[in-house]
Amino acid sequence: MAIASLFGVVALPIVLIGILLPVALVVALQVWLCKRKNRWLGLILPGLSLLFSLAMLLSVGVFSHVGTSVVSYDEHGTVVEEHHEESHPGVGAETFALMGVNFLINNIPTVVLGGIWLHYKNRRDFQDELNKMNIQDLE
Repeated sequence: MAIASLFGVVALPIVLIGILLPVALVVALQVWLCKRKNRWLGLILPGLSLLFSLAMLLSVGVFSHVGTSVVSYDEHGTVVEEHHEESHPGVGAETFALMGVNFLINNIPTVVLGGIWLHYKNRRDFQDELNKMNIQDLE
């Protein structure tokens, strides 16, 4: 029991670093891209995230039509029973529900990265308007 808790104490920070470090690096990259002069650079990561989620959505739709095959063997390794099950053509309600949940979950990074882009875009637009007002006040 003591070894299991010791393993948990050692493994938990390693797992957290393995998960949180890449997330923090992606967020830092997004902030860095948004602070650049070109305002469209900040849309690279949200666009890639959206494309990834669309690819995942397509894979759910494609792989929902794949048939399954079940083979049973005896103790000597010979085939006892073989059963093929073809999936039904068309997309059912459960496939639509699965695709919807998949789309929502896979677009969480898209929403977060897009929110960071909107924050810096609005901040830049506000600063530009302040500069225009200051220039008009000087004239």
